[in-house]
Amino acid sequence: MKHLVLGLLAAGPAHGYELRRRYDELFADAGGEVNIGQIYVTLSRLERDGLVVHTTESGGDRRDRKVYRLTEPGTAALHEWLAGPSDPPLVKPDVLLRLVAARLAAPLLPDVDPRTVITDHRQRCLEALRELDRQAGRTAAGSVSGLLVQATALHLQAELRWLEACQQQLAQIELKTSWKGDGDE
Repeated sequence: MKHLVLGLLAAGPAHGYELRRRYDELFADAGGEVNIGQIYVTLSRLERDGLVVHTTESGGDRRDRKVYRLTEPGTAALHEWLAGPSDPPLVKPDVLLRLVAARLAAPLLPDVDPRTVITDHRQRCLEALRELDRQAGRTAAGSVSGLLVQATALHLQAELRWLEACQQQLAQIELKTSWKGDGDE
């Protein structure tokens, strides 16, 4: 959120609700909602760290507003982040850890099946893809929201392929284990 707020402020000084409006214009069609409290907490931290400053603007009939702008260190931090490498997408550690734990716990918990972990996660991915299909119909072509929907769909498709590979690997492990068990008797 830190760098996103810096990026939103790169478009010009703004108060918190204006930043939320800018955010919503970019991401709302893709279901990317942000809590206004999160924006204000982020602004407070950025100000504490010297990356933004605020001036107080008279609100007339309304409350005064804090209008935030980037500082030189804030601009430098945004530039450094934009010029740096992106984090590579990684497999969801929770799913992988559940698979491993389910496999290890099988002797102790016979009703726990790693295949169920795969099936349940596959179902959640398919439901998310269906929702993305609905969202795609509401997003403007070439918009940031459209790109976000497309990226999410591609990640989910890759996740589904990975789950298929997990299922195949699990079947091979079970086959090897059952053969070993047959020979030991």
